[in-house]
Amino acid sequence: MIRRLKYLLLPLFFLIGCEPQTLISFDELRNGLQSNNSTLDTAVGQPTDLTLPFSEDYLKRRHYLYQSADITNFNSEQREDLAYLKIQERYPERFLPWPVQVNVVDNLKPNMSAVSQWEEFVIRRLTDARESHILLSRYERSILIDYLEEATGDAKKLKEYLAQYKPRTRLGLYQHPNGKEWYQSKLNYYYSMSKSPNETLNKIQTELAHRGRKVLLELPITKASHVALSYLQSYCELVPGLNWVDAYTNLPATAKHCTLTHNSDITRLFLSLMEIDIGLHYQGWSKQQARVTLQARLRLTDFEADRLVEGTVLYPATIFSLTPFVIFSS
Repeated sequence: MIRRLKYLLLPLFFLIGCEPQTLISFDELRNGLQSNNSTLDTAVGQPTDLTLPFSEDYLKRRHYLYQSADITNFNSEQREDLAYLKIQERYPERFLPWPVQVNVVDNLKPNMSAVSQWEEFVIRRLTDARESHILLSRYERSILIDYLEEATGDAKKLKEYLAQYKPRTRLGLYQHPNGKEWYQSKLNYYYSMSKSPNETLNKIQTELAHRGRKVLLELPITKASHVALSYLQSYCELVPGLNWVDAYTNLPATAKHCTLTHNSDITRLFLSLMEIDIGLHYQGWSKQQARVTLQARLRLTDFEADRLVEGTVLYPATIFSLTPFVIFSS
């Protein structure tokens, strides 16, 4: 109980004890976050900074950077980007220290002592998380085990720990404590409007029903895990952002300013992914239910559908950043 209390009070401690000395610009904030996230950045093969993700040093540094931002010189989109990241500090992310989007062990390999430190930290944090009913999903657990299999002899204790680990039963955020609120916060940011998920889902399903028949998609976009980012990288001029998960791209701002003419089949794909996004993360759909729903909307193989479902699990609500490319019939 004492250990749980320590982690719950951690953000409050930062608020009280780490008042910034100097205000920094958007570019300085972005550079500082990239440095702090060096072990999470897949573009950095050998991290220069061995601050472990979601360790207390990492969280303290991140919070300090957020509080140091000179938001009076930020534009509105930059302020919204930072406000979103500050809101995410409230939610259980810090209890799950190994984001499955990144093979952290591979990034740490040049420093074997760091791998050992990482192994012990992940086991300790996941054990603490369980006490607060915060658990990896089966899919997340499977990805981490695959990373460790690739690492051969590295992190044996962690591999054994995960082999015995009992994950949560479903894939979506809703199953975490305050999970629906967590998902709503993401939806508010990427959708750029505050609508209830159920209201949004009803609007999406009405539009899909209006569009009628299934379509066959032969597009590279269906092979990407982070569909929104991949699409915007391919067709739009990117607006710099602060979130490492989105490759430091402000997805809503990029889509808003993109002059791309959308294709009706692409729009159907986006709407279908929005539908399963809410289904998985807010309504508690299973992977099978999400896959069947996708294949009812689009002509996809099981492999293609599973790939899109898995990407939806890894990047909650991000598909809603593509809303500017979707024209509703009513």
